[in-house]
Amino acid sequence: MANKKATMTDLRLLIREFIKGTSKRKISEILNLSRTSIDVYLGRMDASGKSAEDLLHSDDKTLNQVMVRDCGHRNTDSEKLDELTPLLEDYARQMQLRNMTYQLLFENYSQRVQHPYGYTQFKEKLQAYEKAHSYSFHNVYEPAGEMQADYAGDKLWIMDPHTRVGQEAYILVCVLPFSSLAFATAMLSTTMENFFDGLSRCLTYFGGAPLVVKSDNMRQWVKKYDRYEPAFTEAANQWALHYSTCLDNCRITKPRDKGPAESLVSQVYRFYYARIESGNGSGLREEFHSIDELNTRLYELNDEYNSRVMKSIGASRWDRYLSSEKPLMTPLPPEAYVFKYEKVFTVGSTYHVQIGKERHFYSIPYQCVGKKAKAVYDCHTVEIWVDLERVAIHRRCFTDGYTTDPSHMPPNHLAYMRTKECNAAYFLDKSRLIGPHAHEVVENVLKSPYFVQQAYKSCHGILRLAEKYGNERMEQACLRLGTITTGTYTRLKNILEHGLDSVPLQQGDTSYMPANDDVRGPSAYV
Repeated sequence: MANKKATMTDLRLLIREFIKGTSKRKISEILNLSRTSIDVYLGRMDASGKSAEDLLHSDDKTLNQVMVRDCGHRNTDSEKLDELTPLLEDYARQMQLRNMTYQLLFENYSQRVQHPYGYTQFKEKLQAYEKAHSYSFHNVYEPAGEMQADYAGDKLWIMDPHTRVGQEAYILVCVLPFSSLAFATAMLSTTMENFFDGLSRCLTYFGGAPLVVKSDNMRQWVKKYDRYEPAFTEAANQWALHYSTCLDNCRITKPRDKGPAESLVSQVYRFYYARIESGNGSGLREEFHSIDELNTRLYELNDEYNSRVMKSIGASRWDRYLSSEKPLMTPLPPEAYVFKYEKVFTVGSTYHVQIGKERHFYSIPYQCVGKKAKAVYDCHTVEIWVDLERVAIHRRCFTDGYTTDPSHMPPNHLAYMRTKECNAAYFLDKSRLIGPHAHEVVENVLKSPYFVQQAYKSCHGILRLAEKYGNERMEQACLRLGTITTGTYTRLKNILEHGLDSVPLQQGDTSYMPANDDVRGPSAYV
């Protein structure tokens, strides 16, 4: 018969049958215990000095002390345990230190005692002590009392469709612990303007502000940590004042202080990330080409997640929020809070200015070169002010590059830029306005075996000659050029500079070269 561990009920049944005089064989059949085990239990009962009736009516603790014995330790193991036990409290406290490892504590322990455990047993007993002395306070959250915010550790990506280079997107998650209403949004950086813009978008989504907003001690939130009187950043205080809410922070290394936010991060991985990475079940990862595209998808998932029915309460997060929490939320101000930076500078000769950490430059009217200017910018817009007048406004961009308004460029720069934007259709249209012969010449140049950019430069030169000498002279010069394409611009320039466009054409002659007896004709090569 296989041995099994007797329960308190089994022990009481054993004592009852023993009092009744039931045989050990019968007791073994009733309780499914081996007769050897029954002998052990009866021996312990006899050794206790207590009567069977007293034990039958005793409490579980007393009965357990008499009838159940720990497996015990060998003498050497008992010595090891006696040496380790007084050290466990200190070691558990040291494990809270940053970068502390069990291996380092084991090395210290091995040198301090005479009979050390091996590393595996040491780690097992220390972890058992930590688990037994780890206590969690059960927070009770009031409706509209608190919102918690945190960043997800894993990031999503924005993919450039042309270069196929990815850019990281940081995910801010916020939760109302009472209703578990969740919100997730993406941003290209975690700077002040993006962080507070994300919090503002969250409150807009919730449709109100809670009494308290809690986050960890990130530099955007807390300027100087103190457990009792932390110093929050000026931006955080302004944001809280704007929404009529209060600020709170977690204790250092105490993630349980914002347990609902930590839990939501895990839910975001399992619900949001899983659907994006699997293509919502299609097997193809969803791809986003801009931060707006990613946020549109996240907002869809926010609605889907919050609309799911929670089995524990039989209602969705939205249902619980709207019925019990929304009426108690503080109304939002007419306009969202926008954190703005300011930068004072002198406009350089490039008439562009760089702001933020990204290498992106924004144009300023070239007339402002050398003047003092001030850039006022947030995560959405960039404004440039000169002499108390706004001279430029741009959409904020977080990738490297330039944002240039053509109206800010000097005429020669604008002309050069437009030449780079021209194509074959542009040159054909312009040449058609000059005349049919000019159109034919340009068409021949574009069909020539030139490198395309070289052909465009040649066409630019032809159009400039028409501006300088007039369409009529250009048309006559093109008539004399015929179908020649090699060095077309140079040949036309020579014709016009030397006035050869006015030389009468001989009948049947379409060459710009005058008659010359020294010039050999085709007959010389027969």
